[in-house]
Amino acid sequence: MAQKVKTQDLMEVFNEKLDEVNLKFDLNKEIISTLDKKLEEIKNSSLKIEFEPLEKVILENSKSFEKHRDELARISKEHNEKIKTSAKKEVKYQLYFYGALTILFCLCTAFLSFGINQYQEKKYAEKELKFYSKEALQREAYLKEKKLTEKYKNWLEQKQKKPHQN
Repeated sequence: MAQKVKTQDLMEVFNEKLDEVNLKFDLNKEIISTLDKKLEEIKNSSLKIEFEPLEKVILENSKSFEKHRDELARISKEHNEKIKTSAKKEVKYQLYFYGALTILFCLCTAFLSFGINQYQEKKYAEKELKFYSKEALQREAYLKEKKLTEKYKNWLEQKQKKPHQN
């Protein structure tokens, strides 16, 4: 199947350009006649394209690409499965991580609460110890002043021997 190349527009543009060049350079008749012959040759030439070998090449390429497509589809499917299992493991590990983080946070909060509570109890005990130490010193000073120290010691010993009786 042969197709004739349409060069009408191309030739018209070429002729216009050739006329411009002719005016500028004063070309001799020999060159112009040679160019005219070449132009006629180009106008009368035709391009012959054979499509039958091209169809064979297209079929061969199609078969080759189909094999490669199947292989790529298989590889893609394998990779998708690997990615899915990997994503499931990732979700599982994230769940473990955030669970452990939550437990750690709870433990830290509990230890902090316990530490603050112990600190408050220590401060309260120190205050009470100071208060009772001061009171005991004042009582002892009073007993020495009134010379009742021996009497108090005897009373305290009796009290300790009979703790359930008042």
